[in-house]
Amino acid sequence: MNVFYNEKHCDPYKLHFNEDNMDYICYYDNSIILDVIDTFYSICYLDFYTKRNENNDNSKLLSIEIPVNNKIQLDRIKPELNSLIQFMTNGEKFNISFIKKNEKKKIIVPSKLPLGIKYNSIALLSGGLDALAGASQEKNNKTLFITYSTNKIEKSKAINSYDKYIRNYCQNSSHIIIPKVNLNQKNQLTQRTRSLAFIASCLLYADYFKIKEIKIYENGIMTLNPVFYFRRRVTRTTHPKTIYLINKILEKLDIDIKILNPFNFMTKADVLNLIPNEWNELISQTKTCSKMPGTKAFYNRNGLGINHCGICAACILRQISILNSTKNNLDADYMTDSTILNEEKILEIEKRFGHNKNEQYLKSLAHYKFIEKKSLIDYYKIFAKKIDNGEIYNYLYLNPNYFKDTPDYIEKYDKMLKKFKKEIDIYVNNLE
Repeated sequence: MNVFYNEKHCDPYKLHFNEDNMDYICYYDNSIILDVIDTFYSICYLDFYTKRNENNDNSKLLSIEIPVNNKIQLDRIKPELNSLIQFMTNGEKFNISFIKKNEKKKIIVPSKLPLGIKYNSIALLSGGLDALAGASQEKNNKTLFITYSTNKIEKSKAINSYDKYIRNYCQNSSHIIIPKVNLNQKNQLTQRTRSLAFIASCLLYADYFKIKEIKIYENGIMTLNPVFYFRRRVTRTTHPKTIYLINKILEKLDIDIKILNPFNFMTKADVLNLIPNEWNELISQTKTCSKMPGTKAFYNRNGLGINHCGICAACILRQISILNSTKNNLDADYMTDSTILNEEKILEIEKRFGHNKNEQYLKSLAHYKFIEKKSLIDYYKIFAKKIDNGEIYNYLYLNPNYFKDTPDYIEKYDKMLKKFKKEIDIYVNNLE
């Protein structure tokens, strides 16, 4: 089974790369790169489009066959691939097999203009704050900014950021959009494997332009994203173990490209402080929320143009960080006010702005939002406590093998975590 071949009857790479986004490239036939791209997209979309209870053994549901030109080489990376997927999905097991495809993979598009910029850098550009701050670090590079369209909101915000500000700031740059393919299957509300789609979207360009590094800019707190109790599911899209395993896969396939996270040892407040003041108005236009519009966190308030629920881990981290940065008072609006942790006050807001005025419904919704937000505040309080008592490293899944180029990684994490503990304390003391 493979959702691409079952429904679209073609290789995933053909649906993602076309004349609209093949910047200066009219012919590409590195089949090992295209095999990896198809592998990463296939796994990611299987995760996206397999409706299931994640607490069950779903190995039969999550079985996939991936046609590749280089079956012998791809079979060699299955141990790392299985470890990677299991780590990214909080323990789910995928049953991955490769089948031989004899027809050589290649991309041919109409002839392009001669290469205008000799690119030397690739950076992912989502519609979020960390990616915006990352773009500010690319000023002196000739950068390809690549956006994988996870959803329409993130895509539009990435385009807005690039067209209004980044284009002029990074004058030797281009912006490429990779479309998300919509399949006729029920969605699983998950973003856990999306970094595979991000990386798949970059590999072709990195290889073609001989760029050795792909940069994913994400703050160190969300990167580590520890779990303290069973019921919480987390994303590990840029965790050091995730990046290590992806790099190990590329290395075993003799692909001379590495994935890097330059913000790995920075809090989100540190990252925010990198955003140039002339970009300040963009801060409120970025999207951080991990909830999708239409989910319960957004019930009864549609049409307000608000893209942040205010009750998920990403929203609370954003609030903590902006409060502790030089960008305070520049944040976006939230469905649940950033300073409020009081059920009655949440109910008052729902009564004022909600479409449905049924009192019992509003009480139920306000209670849900209060419980969700309180749970996340408690999570960050536990985070601060475990930093303070030194237990935090029991939850971070760190290994010296992941940091061979950074022997002082513990000292760097200590500095970041102690700073974050102070940021949490300030935020909690600011709640009503």
